[in-house]
Amino acid sequence: MRIALLIALASALAAQRAEACGCFTPPNPTVPVVQAGERILFAVKDGQVTAHIQVQFSGGDADFGWLLPLPSVPTLELGNDELFARLLTATQPRYQMSVVRDSSCQFGFATGGGATGGGAASGGGAGGGSQDAGSGPPVLVVESSVGPYDYAVLHADSKTDMLDWLAANRYFVPTGTDDAVTPYIHEGGYFLALKLRPGKSTGDLQPVVLRYQSDFGVIPITLTATGAQENMGVQVWMLGDGRAIPRNYHHTLINDAAIDWVRGGANYNDVIIRAVGEAPGRHTFVTEYSGSGSAVKNLLLPANRFGVQSDFSAAPTPDDFIALLWAKGFQGPTPLNPYGASSLPSTVKAILAAYIPPPQDVNLDTFYANYAFYKATAPAPNYQPQQMAQELWERVVTPSINAAQLFETHSTLTRLYSTISPADMNRDPAFSFNPSLPPVSNLHQATMRITCPTQFSQVGLLTTEQGWNMEYPNGQFGAPLVSLDTLPASLRVEVAHEEGPSDVIIDNLVKQASTQTVSPRLFQAMLEAPTPMTMMRSCSVTGAQLGLAALAVFVLRRRRR
Repeated sequence: MRIALLIALASALAAQRAEACGCFTPPNPTVPVVQAGERILFAVKDGQVTAHIQVQFSGGDADFGWLLPLPSVPTLELGNDELFARLLTATQPRYQMSVVRDSSCQFGFATGGGATGGGAASGGGAGGGSQDAGSGPPVLVVESSVGPYDYAVLHADSKTDMLDWLAANRYFVPTGTDDAVTPYIHEGGYFLALKLRPGKSTGDLQPVVLRYQSDFGVIPITLTATGAQENMGVQVWMLGDGRAIPRNYHHTLINDAAIDWVRGGANYNDVIIRAVGEAPGRHTFVTEYSGSGSAVKNLLLPANRFGVQSDFSAAPTPDDFIALLWAKGFQGPTPLNPYGASSLPSTVKAILAAYIPPPQDVNLDTFYANYAFYKATAPAPNYQPQQMAQELWERVVTPSINAAQLFETHSTLTRLYSTISPADMNRDPAFSFNPSLPPVSNLHQATMRITCPTQFSQVGLLTTEQGWNMEYPNGQFGAPLVSLDTLPASLRVEVAHEEGPSDVIIDNLVKQASTQTVSPRLFQAMLEAPTPMTMMRSCSVTGAQLGLAALAVFVLRRRRR
């Protein structure tokens, strides 16, 4: 059985290593901020994997290097950062809390309006001139270029031969690569190496699309263990004929009583980190969304977007060319701010900057949004509309069209997330599908019911989506009776299969048949639906119960027979 091994080593093993995209601040308070060290979309069908990989890097141009182990010789195309921004907005978990006040709340601050959050959001140009190595060095299989990259596909039979070839051909090889690649050296294996073409900088980086023969999407996380950060976020999107599952990692359903609903799930990533720590071996993924991918397709390729290349080639002036970009919908969310106002994507700005440079100390966004104002103080443009249009179609339009087509040929989009620390990067997570599993919404809702015992006080009872009742002595303006980080982060830990239901291996929902209550320290798992959900909705977690629970065992593990 063929297994795909795919991840960026980049210069994660060097002093300047690959980092997350950077901090962004979504305006929607119901969207938790999560920064991922790796973002990958796998589409799997008929023994072929199409992998879109976001290239994330911080460091000098000369320090950029990318090395990926593969099970077969790939084809390489350009991808689009906008795909990942659209995936984020369409599938990001959202935690919304509505506030309902009873008639006792009629005075002062206790009579404010209810708080609700916003709702959920409803393959590239081929590389030129790929050539067989023929009589070249035995280690070399293919050497070519695409977009801003030079690349080579190398045999992984011999580590020494591979690393020597990379060094001789000016591919950056970070310190530590020798040890990191050892687990992937074997007969019949391959490595893909990328470097920047002469004249290109890290500002020209964009995602790559690989197509290769394999049965699964697999992330060779072991490859990045040496230079990775603690609790590195890994976001994986899977396109296929059913809901995706982790094949060799556990699957976790988080306990939504541990979520800070009042602040729109601001502690979401901390809950994920704690849930990972509660899973055996710290190997688990959470399903954040599973359902239709049509929203992503419609955002990537709305009707009449981009226009035709000949219009851009014939634009008489830089003013006309830039105006066409805005008129034909080239603007979109950026990876750094997928929830904010639209701007021209980084790839578009990189193309423009090579021909229409900005004045000193004027950033690209400001310059191209106000070109008529700044052009008099800008350097003289090297305006070549035909060449610029050709680059736009190769690096932006064709990758967008190909990415949108993926959502037509695969019925289900699944998003999975985990955090992984270097000490736990000893197993490469693999993913497949189980069409019998139900969909998973990324929109979660809770209700805070407010009563006002006095004119200047209020008390809140928060009922979560899973049915937990949490007391807030000062209502929505205060903290719950119990600290959220003392609650177990996992509701259920299970092993998923490609057919049938999952096996629950950690199950800490304890039913007290005589009182119909739930011991509040034992939130870690939910029994099989629908009975557990009915039980939970009849249960209340009170301050007294939570106080007594501090003396209880933190977690109860019960193995199913």
